[in-house]
Amino acid sequence: MKRIRNLALVALLSLFALPVVAAAKKEKAPPVVTAPTTFAPLPQGHELASIWNDPDFARRMIGGYGFLSGAEPTLNAEEHQFYTNSIQPLLLSDPKKAITLLETRTKPGASAQFDYLLGTLYFQGEDLTNAVKNFESALAKFPDYRRAQKNLAFALVRDGKYSEAVKPLTRTIALGGGDSKVFGLLGFAYMSQGRFSSAEGAYQQALTLEPENIDFKLGSVKCAVATANYDHALALIDELIKQAPERDNLWSLQANIYIQKEQPAKAAISLELLRRLGKGTPASLFLLGDLYMNQDARDIALGAYLEAIDKDEGKNPTKALRPASILVSRGAWDEARKLFAKVRGTAATLSAEEDMKLLKLESKVAMATGEGEKAIQTLEKIVERNPLDGEALLLAGDYYARNGQPEKAQFRYDTASKLDGFEADAFVKHAQLLVQSQKYAQAAELLHKAQKVKPRDNVQRYLDKVEQMARGGRS
Repeated sequence: MKRIRNLALVALLSLFALPVVAAAKKEKAPPVVTAPTTFAPLPQGHELASIWNDPDFARRMIGGYGFLSGAEPTLNAEEHQFYTNSIQPLLLSDPKKAITLLETRTKPGASAQFDYLLGTLYFQGEDLTNAVKNFESALAKFPDYRRAQKNLAFALVRDGKYSEAVKPLTRTIALGGGDSKVFGLLGFAYMSQGRFSSAEGAYQQALTLEPENIDFKLGSVKCAVATANYDHALALIDELIKQAPERDNLWSLQANIYIQKEQPAKAAISLELLRRLGKGTPASLFLLGDLYMNQDARDIALGAYLEAIDKDEGKNPTKALRPASILVSRGAWDEARKLFAKVRGTAATLSAEEDMKLLKLESKVAMATGEGEKAIQTLEKIVERNPLDGEALLLAGDYYARNGQPEKAQFRYDTASKLDGFEADAFVKHAQLLVQSQKYAQAAELLHKAQKVKPRDNVQRYLDKVEQMARGGRS
């Protein structure tokens, strides 16, 4: 592979005539050899990897070792001889030695071509700091050096310095070097700064030159979403799905856009299609379950939730407990029990916090379905293990209040009212208990405390009625 890379480098270098002050003899160009397929490649997971690691992009970058006549700095006869006799052979055999020799020639008064070539060699070796330094040096000598502007911009992008890359990218375009990759990377740089309208314009230019580029279309979609232009985003997503239906992120993105447009049924269709392609992720399946729950389709929602837990292989019980809470809050007792069983059967281990949360959910279902005695035993165990568990205290209080044990209920509510985050609910529940005993004045006092901690309209309406009953009792 190294031999192919070196042969390609020589072939590409031979494609350019060296601009010199003294006349140079024309030589017949050797046959073209395939260029290397990477140039300072990015890791596969990087969001710019598909653009940067494109073989055509690499060939263009390697081609940058040559020189263009006309609008670029020249070499004098001595510099041309030095390049031909000393540098060009080393580019084939020992690029590091070429760097060492070029370092001795990048001085004030020397041709900017040497600074540019040195920067490109550093760039290929992924020494981005020295690459930028030498491209800037070339531009200090020759400000309109288009390829130096372009490579400076690319080196800054490769180094993650997107805001700094904007100026050389736009300067490259002004100098006539605006190809699809320059516009695409400019769009990405603008987007990283939150300049979505500018990024959209750059991506549109990139797509004019490379209309089938999926990454440019995705960038344009993100800009459209950021500017709430959802219809345009959906139109682009439709094109992308037709172009690459196997890319599961497109279906998820389409679903999220439908959610932004408040069209949950269409979002569910997108995620269901992804599911049927066998590419549903735990996150997309949990979201699908939520969408079905919003349509009150409990059975179908449960199926999506269970599949999500299977896909996740029980690695994140906390994520599975969230839909369990949703099922309980909607009164879907049977579905909740099935989800509880799946969590306990799939999770390798539950943390103490996860186990506590699951126990409380199970207790809520037990109390709601006539198994209160079983529920209170569990809740008292939770309180015994953690006397400061406000939620368990409130649930235990509810059980005792419903089962004719007001003293025990009052004790649980009073304890919960001293815990941060539970004061308001504890005061309200305690007040409701007092109302049952017709102790309206005391109940009103507790409701005033609840409103002071956490004002709520429904509690205020209840307080007004309780105060009215208290006045009626006095009269």
